[in-house]
Amino acid sequence: MLGPRTGGTYNPLTSIGDWNREFSELVRRGAGEPGDVAPAGGEQPVETDVPVSDADSERDVAGRRLSIAAQLARLGFVAADRATPENPAVQVLGELLPADAELGLCLTCHGFSSSAPYPFSETTGVFPNLGSFRMNPALAEVSPHGAPLLTAPRRELVVCTQVALSWTASHVRSDRQDVVTLYSAQVRDIVGATVRHRRKGVVEVWVQDGPALSFRVAPEAAEALSAHVDQAAQSQ
Repeated sequence: MLGPRTGGTYNPLTSIGDWNREFSELVRRGAGEPGDVAPAGGEQPVETDVPVSDADSERDVAGRRLSIAAQLARLGFVAADRATPENPAVQVLGELLPADAELGLCLTCHGFSSSAPYPFSETTGVFPNLGSFRMNPALAEVSPHGAPLLTAPRRELVVCTQVALSWTASHVRSDRQDVVTLYSAQVRDIVGATVRHRRKGVVEVWVQDGPALSFRVAPEAAEALSAHVDQAAQSQ
């Protein structure tokens, strides 16, 4: 003789009372229909198609910024007490650089030019605008809530990672947000670099089958940028 089947499926050999109790228990546990069986004791239910939470994404962003902040402090670009996730350079590099990028050098870029157009890779982000009282008063934005706020230019960067030479360019939108674009030339495409004008801090970088790039940095940092880029290019 066949005994009753498990899982809540009705069998003539199961009493109506027992079946009702079994079915009620399954409903209480959240089973979709009588054939669904709750996990046995000690077993863990397997969840599928679980979306990544916003909290996980925020933790990833925070972790990335902390990593960039630590690298900038190690390179001496920012002081240790200013190497925070809110630092403007940390915000930009944390968002625009590839997740696996490792900083080898970071400098303030006072000027950039290219001898010809070139399809550099680029990534753009929008960031809070910076305010300053150190600029021309003619650029002041009158605020009804206090003294005029002057729009300060965001500090542009030139960055060397293990695979690319990158630099930023930014402009302020009408809604007082900074649009920052990170341009990159892959190290494998760079032929070499040299200091073209030491007193002005101008470093020239040559791209294979492409333009000559000129970066103006602090004069005392020009040799470091030239040597870093040239060494990376020659090691390819």
